[in-house]
Amino acid sequence: MKILLLNMSPKNYGATQEILKTLRDAAPEGAHTELLCLGDLEIGYCKGCKACYKTGACVVKDDMQALMEKLGQADALVLAAPSYWADVPGVCKSFFDRCTPYGDTNPDPRRPRLEAGKKCYGIALRTGVRPTECEHILASIEHWCGHMGIDFTEGMYFCQIEDKSDIEPHKPLLREKAAEWFTNGTE
Repeated sequence: MKILLLNMSPKNYGATQEILKTLRDAAPEGAHTELLCLGDLEIGYCKGCKACYKTGACVVKDDMQALMEKLGQADALVLAAPSYWADVPGVCKSFFDRCTPYGDTNPDPRRPRLEAGKKCYGIALRTGVRPTECEHILASIEHWCGHMGIDFTEGMYFCQIEDKSDIEPHKPLLREKAAEWFTNGTE
């Protein structure tokens, strides 16, 4: 099983990264994992030009094409996003927008499509106590999955997360989820 863990934050050293590292480290033996942070990649803004509607490809040349290849090779995805002003971080939104060439909103029959059968697990976190922001982020991830033809399998969230040390009490649950989420296909 190939697992792609995507940190949808602009930084690779905080609580979001700690959650994904915990999942990666708890993946069953035989699973191939890769952890990427969108903030470490060059992902430009969608220009809204709709050239991909005519050609099936994006005109912006950056790390997005390589990231989509990795996404295409993965059997399972974990998308983890912190709340920035009650929504996904800007780099996450840019990633979603740049998936237009691959999504079902692109009418071009030549558009690249992801292989069916991929599963996605969403994780949201925030510093406050109300879960509404996290639920919104999970809904955004699920919406993206729907347009990409990916099965949004499960979401979970954490509130009152100020920094990566606040993840420590949640690590047993994360290890449990890794065993549950990543068991299929590793034998």
